[in-house]
Amino acid sequence: MRSFFIYLTIILFSGFVQAQSKLNAELLYQLSELKFIKKIEVLAIVSNDFSTKDIAAFDATFNYQVGNIISLTIHTKDIVAFSNLETVKRVEYSSSPMSLLGDTCMVRNRIKPIKTGQSPLTQSYDGEGVLVGIIDSGTDFNHPDFKDEFGKSRIRYLWDMKKPLAANTPTPFGYGQEWTNQDINIGACSHDDLGNFGHGSNSAGIAAGNGYSIGHFSGVASKADIMSVALDFGRGGNIIADAVKYLVQKADELNQPLVINASVGGYFGSHDGKDVQALLIDNLIANKPGRALVASAGNAGSIKFHLGYDLVPTDTNFTWIKAPGSIVTNQFYADTNNVKQMYYSVGVNNPAYRDLGRISFKPYNYALNVLKRDTIFYNTRRIGIVESVATINTYGVYELFVGVRADSLNYLWRLEQTGSGRMDSWNFNFVSSNLPSALVYPRISKYKSSDTLQTIVSSFQCSDEVITVGNYVNRNKYWDVNDNLVTTNEIAGQIAASSSNGPTRDNRVKPEVAASGASILAATAIGLLPNLVANAPSIVGKGGFHVISGGTSASSPVVAGLAALYFQKHPTATNRELKQTLINCGTYKDEFTTQNLPNSRWGYGKLDGFGALTCGMTPTGLINHIDNYGIKIYPNPMVNKTTIEFLNHGTKEIKVFSVSGQLLRKDVCSELNYELLRGELSPGIYFIDIRTSDFQTKLKLVVL
Repeated sequence: MRSFFIYLTIILFSGFVQAQSKLNAELLYQLSELKFIKKIEVLAIVSNDFSTKDIAAFDATFNYQVGNIISLTIHTKDIVAFSNLETVKRVEYSSSPMSLLGDTCMVRNRIKPIKTGQSPLTQSYDGEGVLVGIIDSGTDFNHPDFKDEFGKSRIRYLWDMKKPLAANTPTPFGYGQEWTNQDINIGACSHDDLGNFGHGSNSAGIAAGNGYSIGHFSGVASKADIMSVALDFGRGGNIIADAVKYLVQKADELNQPLVINASVGGYFGSHDGKDVQALLIDNLIANKPGRALVASAGNAGSIKFHLGYDLVPTDTNFTWIKAPGSIVTNQFYADTNNVKQMYYSVGVNNPAYRDLGRISFKPYNYALNVLKRDTIFYNTRRIGIVESVATINTYGVYELFVGVRADSLNYLWRLEQTGSGRMDSWNFNFVSSNLPSALVYPRISKYKSSDTLQTIVSSFQCSDEVITVGNYVNRNKYWDVNDNLVTTNEIAGQIAASSSNGPTRDNRVKPEVAASGASILAATAIGLLPNLVANAPSIVGKGGFHVISGGTSASSPVVAGLAALYFQKHPTATNRELKQTLINCGTYKDEFTTQNLPNSRWGYGKLDGFGALTCGMTPTGLINHIDNYGIKIYPNPMVNKTTIEFLNHGTKEIKVFSVSGQLLRKDVCSELNYELLRGELSPGIYFIDIRTSDFQTKLKLVVL
């Protein structure tokens, strides 16, 4: 056996000189450490002349290709040789786990006027003819909210990734089992959504439930068709890319518009949308007619697990990281130009904060494309081994993987940086509380604590092609299954403290929009309900078929449902047109949002579903926004002038602000109509603040 490991090591390292720069840092580290001797799924960027014949010499299976990215199942012993091919540009693997991000909302998100066909709409919209794809823990197909008026399932396809290989394993993926609508209706489907407390059923219910169980609590797109992918959260790898590929493939076969909701994500990675999995997802949805992906921003808005700061050349800053076991790992990300003058080191302190040593400071290219090991000694006793490996991907993003093999537990490991530049990192093991005083540890003045900034999950959620959704409080009271009024301390309409913050690592606006997510009543797996009613009745809504849900897991499907209504009205619209409509017309301000939108908490504002579907519509002149006080603004977008129409006389103070919050105009009106002339307003987005002695409201204006 030992000779086999030596032989494998020779194989792996023999190709490093040519291939190492093509592998991402985690894959390079795993191979170097012989972490796995098995087949794994990888994604690879390939050139135009790549052929599946190129993999014939390897123990590998070609899964599928999207644009210039392929999915491949390959044995680890062949990865280096495969990456040496001239037609292969980049190979990536990730073991980062995915996790779940866990009525009134129709009013708060201004969906109700769409469902009733309020003017200027010429009909009501309910999602009919549109597919809503749910990437989550699954969907309980037995729940009445997912059946039609004849008792037949509304679920067209269901893929459970956790199921063993069988005759109904979907191709080209080669794992799990899938069932068709017919399979479900004849009772041949063995899937359930019990293992994750009905999380996926919640998401499906909010986006597309019809409320047939009790005639109440219907979802947004209540007549949409549903497809569901139940993720295998223990699988790792590229399960999100596989799920998106599966849903798009089915939508192509059915020739229907598709909106995908992903209320899932991982808290690690580059947070910039530039890893290969995010790029593959972009290839599947970007600028394709009738295709869009909506995703949760995450629920880490109050957790200090992000570390990032600009270095000052005269300072050496540090942060402690402490892991429960003997293995400590961390990954840093940066634009390459930001790290060329940076130096990093790893040091160690004992529990009494005594410095026990550190490795020398290393330049950014010290471990570029190769694993380097350094040993820390205290006197003559070894404290631990520091392992470093770095790569640069095809977008110029620098990735540094640092691992420590500690000889003793409970040590504080110092991540030190000096020079000039910036790297960002995400880790739940950063030490941010109970820090020593300067009397105990004088260097504490140079300590950089982790923060709650840039906490959007995953990398694909940080893509410009994905609509990412924050979360605000939907309600603070509801009637439970025993007719008891349940109240909370939350303030309805306020941003949820847990809602993750933007921006992306490369400083782009995320989330795009916020929707009501905290305290929404939605469908759940009916197999869970008897136990919940008996032991936790306060979380079960009146009628006994719905439970209280929360987090961006619940706000994201609200926007996905609205996107389905939008595609029903505009079936050939693209994800970019949908996103631009949300930014221009599909958001609004109120007393809870700040004047300076967009920002890292609210994005461009609260979801305005009616504004999105009526954007550019006009009965006689373009009315695209009717606010809570009956104020109309038209035409919007503006070309030369726009009219603001009020319901009554009285003095109104009118202010026009830029998106940066700069006051551009101020006026007073006591008439029913106010004409706003374009004048010097350049193309872009503006906000109009209207105040009277009785109320205050804010409108969005787009100038073409």
